[in-house]
Amino acid sequence: MKLLTANRLTDGLTIWFSETGWVEDAAHAARLSDEQAEAALAEWQKRETEVVAPYLIPLTDAGNPVQREHVREFVRANGPTIGQTADALSSAFNRADIFEN
Repeated sequence: MKLLTANRLTDGLTIWFSETGWVEDAAHAARLSDEQAEAALAEWQKRETEVVAPYLIPLTDAGNPVQREHVREFVRANGPTIGQTADALSSAFNRADIFEN
């Protein structure tokens, strides 16, 4: 399973591919099979006038992003951590699991 993410061309905002189109909330992102994910990525890489730099995020069997991408995607989903500790940010979003292995 994988997620497809990109940045919106018009404002650079992080967006997530869902069953109904691109959304701003990662919680609504579609969990795609490997085959669906590769097809969606190939399609959106051709559409550079709509999204920027689409890429796939692998998920664990539990449906969470793999550890090496987990913190990065948390920041992409919840905004910059400048002026905040990562621990405070994870607590603010009730996401203490972000640092679990």
